[in-house]
Amino acid sequence: MMTTQPEHDRLSPEEYARRLSAGDEILYIAEASAFVRKSIGTLRYYRHLGIGPRSFRHGRNVAYWRTDLILWLAEEASQPDGRSDGAHALARPQVGRSRRPERLNPGAR
Repeated sequence: MMTTQPEHDRLSPEEYARRLSAGDEILYIAEASAFVRKSIGTLRYYRHLGIGPRSFRHGRNVAYWRTDLILWLAEEASQPDGRSDGAHALARPQVGRSRRPERLNPGAR
């Protein structure tokens, strides 16, 4: 069974060539993480939720265009009270999730 790429992974060859010729730079996830000052795990989670910066597959790697990261940061900065669509609420850890689970058999030691 073949899976299809998410919409944000589709990048036409023309778009790719145009961006490279315009001087844009491809950053892999570790570089993008350092650039936006978010952890790699956070960027992966945002990508999963569809709320992070636009990304695409470059071979087997997840990649970002530097200008897309800048635009995403500018969009985030323009919303000081948080996102109006509530998307970041999904990215926050839920209360009570960090507690240790109860033992399955409390009598056993």
